[in-house]
Amino acid sequence: MRELSRREFTALVATGALVGRMASPQARAPVAPVTAGEIVERIKKNIGVEWRSQTVDALKAGDPATIVTGIVTTSMATLDVLQQAVKAGANFVITAQPTFYSRSDARTPSAGRGGAGRAGAAGAPPAPPPPPPADPVFTGKNDFINTHNLVVFRLSDHWKMRTPDPIGQGLGRSLGWTKYQVGADSLRYDIPSTTLEALASHVKTSLAIRAGLRVVGDRRLKVQHVGLLPGTTPIQASLALLPAVDVVIAGEVREWETATYVQDVVYAGGLKGFMTTGRVVNEEPGMGVCADWLKTVVPEMPVRHISAGDPYWRPL
Repeated sequence: MRELSRREFTALVATGALVGRMASPQARAPVAPVTAGEIVERIKKNIGVEWRSQTVDALKAGDPATIVTGIVTTSMATLDVLQQAVKAGANFVITAQPTFYSRSDARTPSAGRGGAGRAGAAGAPPAPPPPPPADPVFTGKNDFINTHNLVVFRLSDHWKMRTPDPIGQGLGRSLGWTKYQVGADSLRYDIPSTTLEALASHVKTSLAIRAGLRVVGDRRLKVQHVGLLPGTTPIQASLALLPAVDVVIAGEVREWETATYVQDVVYAGGLKGFMTTGRVVNEEPGMGVCADWLKTVVPEMPVRHISAGDPYWRPL
């Protein structure tokens, strides 16, 4: 397939050609106009935890004065998700993860790491590094957002601070385990006894994982007590949870920490299992819970969840 030039890519997304020729359905008219900024203020007021001054949760693109026609929640505001939002008649996207490929969510590529420029004349400070060349993907995504009057808001830190854990709730619901929850802990489930391999197959199917699922442990191991580690977690979280459960289902971990630790536990005869689903897939059900919650916060606005899906595929 011929590669698109930057100009061609930008033209496609700017004109909305990538959305296809399907006409966008008419959004349900709200009782009164509501701006993106007003919705953000409602979120802060109703989130249930104190809003921090230092946080990644903020508007990442768009004008807060934009009149909102509909809301979409997702784990990752990919170009595909943005296109589906436009098709659905929504212009306010709430994402769990960055939109522009880094924690800073800068809408242009970084100038590079290190920050050191070229040495100047004797005694002069080093010259700043030259700006990076324009990137067609950044440019195209920005043009698509601007052309379709989209607003993108990241909601991650404060959403995860809620009790019970909304990502654990979403995972439990997606896996059909709500009735197996251990007390009020949405991260612990006592499910009917099964094998680690059968559990992995159930998780793969339930979360629509194409390739991101990876498992450590004997596939014949009988498991019943399951612990969830939503999002990305350090090894300390696994060390605290693993003794109390048969298997841990995590989103994202450092392979040389947690995965290797469990590998050594299994090698030493420990009857434990461990699996990672990938962070995007892991957090998606929790953003479905977010959509349900937003319907109570902005009841006059149509709200829906759109999955970013598993970004990986596995060779046959």
